[in-house]
Amino acid sequence: MINPTTITNYNRTEAELEEFLMFAILVAGKTAKTQAKKLEQFLSNCPYAKYTPFQHLEYLVKTNTLTAEMMQYKLGQYKRLLVAFLGILRFEGKLKSVTIEDLESIKGIGSKTARFFLLHSRKNVEVAVLDTHILKWLREQGHDAPKATPSKKKYAVLEKIFLTEALKRDILPADLDLQIWKSYAN
Repeated sequence: MINPTTITNYNRTEAELEEFLMFAILVAGKTAKTQAKKLEQFLSNCPYAKYTPFQHLEYLVKTNTLTAEMMQYKLGQYKRLLVAFLGILRFEGKLKSVTIEDLESIKGIGSKTARFFLLHSRKNVEVAVLDTHILKWLREQGHDAPKATPSKKKYAVLEKIFLTEALKRDILPADLDLQIWKSYAN
């Protein structure tokens, strides 16, 4: 199960990366702890214990039950999740090398979700997850940051600012991200 308070893990297996990518998609705009539990329940209902998360998705697609299962576990945003979950299946066996551009090519995965996945699953990734917590923190540091995730152009500007702030504090971007998230999530 995904533990939102210890989200960074650079040694995930391919199956763990599959689960983490599904979590990254699922958690967008929602409460992390709640969504982690829902995802665990959703994945634990697989009739084949040896299936990876993507194999479970493929099974649900094959049996035409994916939407019904998502509804049973109240994952929400069913249309967005359906499209995104179907799209990520093309990355099976490739998650250790998938790029931000690859991820953003999937409908339902934006800048924030793609960066969240990479930042917390690959060491030394220099990106920022501009969620509401980070944006609020940036405003508190005196930067002109919006309240919601900005457009790509503004995202790039704020991402550089966040990375500079991490460098000034001599902290990895993933660690600063988690530190900020924990301080605002409580």
